Parts: sequence; C-alpha cells; structure tokens
Amino acid sequence: MASIETAAPDAEAEPSGGTGIRRALLVENPNSGGGSHWDTDIFLEAAREQGIEIRHERPDNPDACCKLLSEAENVDAIAVAGGDGTLNPLVQCLVERQLPLLVLPAGTANDFARSLEMPEKPDALAALLHDGRVASVDVGYANDKPFLNAASIGMTNTISRLQSKQRKRQWGVLSYAVSAFEAGRTARSFIARFEGGETNREMRCIQLLVGNGRFYGGGMTVHADATLTDGVLHLYAAVPRSIFGMAALLPFLRFGRTDLAPEVLCDEGAEISIATAPRRHVFADGEELTETPVRFRVARRALKVILPKEDGK
Repeated sequence: MASIETAAPDAEAEPSGGTGIRRALLVENPNSGGGSHWDTDIFLEAAREQGIEIRHERPDNPDACCKLLSEAENVDAIAVAGGDGTLNPLVQCLVERQLPLLVLPAGTANDFARSLEMPEKPDALAALLHDGRVASVDVGYANDKPFLNAASIGMTNTISRLQSKQRKRQWGVLSYAVSAFEAGRTARSFIARFEGGETNREMRCIQLLVGNGRFYGGGMTVHADATLTDGVLHLYAAVPRSIFGMAALLPFLRFGRTDLAPEVLCDEGAEISIATAPRRHVFADGEELTETPVRFRVARRALKVILPKEDGK
C-alpha cells in the first residue's frame, strides 16, 4: 500500500510527539453525498474530549468557504468534511494559509482521502488532530488552477458531467461505473499533441489523464508507482476503442498498469503541455477547471496535511 513520504530530505514534517493542534476550524459541505461512515456529532465530541476547540461552519458555496478559510484567526488547523469536489475549490486558499488540512472523507469518491490513507470513522479522524503527523504533499496545476488527484480530457469528462447528485445518491461509488458505461457509447476522439515529460508526440485519443495523486474516479489508480510526494505528474493517453475495447482497458486503469496495456501512451514529468484539436474541456477532482491548450505543472510539498502516524512510530 502506498504511503505519504515524510522521510525524504526535502519533506516538511513536524517533529514527532503530537501535532500541537489546540484549535481547529471544521468546514462541512452540507450537500456532500457519500461518507456512509461520517457523523459530524461523533467527530466533534471526540475532538473536544481531547481538549481541542472546534469551530464548526457549514457554508453553502465554495466562495463562502474560501472566505472562511482566508479570514480564520486563532486556529491551528483546518478540517474539511466533504469529497474531492468540496476540496478542489479550496486548495489555493489552503496552500496560501499553510495551515494543516485534515481531510474528512464525507463525499462520494473521496480519492484524495484514499491517497492519504485516511481512516473513515469520525472518532479515528478526530484523534489525528492530537496524535497524527503533519506532512507536506504535492499539488498539481492546470493553467495555474490547482488540483489534487487527476486532470482528464476526453471520456472521463463525459463521466463527470453524468455524475448528477441524484445518480450519486442512488448508486454511491458505483455511479462512476454506470456513468462510464453510458459515456463509452457517446465519447468522441480528438488529436492531442504532447510536449514536456519524456516524449513529445502527437496522437489521436479517446481519453487522457494527468495525475498528481494516486487515486481518481472512485478508486481507479493513476499509476502503480504514483504518490502525492513523488514530484512528477503521470500521464496516460488511450487511442480510440470500441466500447468492448474500453471495457478490456478498465482492469489496466483500475490498478494503474496502463504501461502494460496495448496502444496506450504513458509518460511523466514535472511539466506537461497538451494541445488538442478540437479544443477540449479539462476536468479535475470532478470539477471543470479549464480547456486546452493546457500547461500542467506540479508544485512540490505545497499543501500541509494531517495524516495517521506511520506504522511503528
């Protein structure tokens, strides 16, 4: 199982012996749809039992949430209860504040929490405020707009559009598979030109992805070697296939072994530029960020997070 690196010389980790957190701001997305193990009251009670003062807010839009984060005073950490779509609009605010982030997986996919190996139970999450460790992880940028997990162009964008709130409530994490089947029938190919990484080339694609973290799309693996601290972006680009061909590709995508799949370009680099014909929208963390042409880059150790202690420590 992948772990967040904190032992490397350039990792910014707090000394052992607790986080030193005494006051935290909890921002909860009241519209988040997943987190079957999530219970706010249990989290709040467990945190207070450890002597940690919690300010609990439930803003109803990302702008209000960013305002809270920017203006929060006398807090040592930020806890965010929601999914990847809740976190994405807040990343830049969190990077600028440099307050440790505790991710509370209360969304549908929770891929960033999965990459961080966060526990699911509220009391275990609350315990991390006192007994966890603080580390710094990478943040990806697409045309200078931040993302945590992966940015995609092509078929998975159609999947993102199909992921309605009603579908998420009805199917939970399986909604991604339902949307993927539907998207496979309507996806259109495009020409993509890649620069940066290790290979410059042009090819016709049905789907491409640039990953910063380890997981995306409800548990799909970006790459078998990907971590949130490796300092590189991982790219794969798949040629057009029939719906049965896409189904055959899914196991390779699921376990991050696109390097073993036929007719798939794999690459990596700290910066990757992509132009397409026609122009395409770029989605990341379930949100539409920008459109092509797009320059991807990685900001090393840009975001502070609170994590479980490593085994044996």
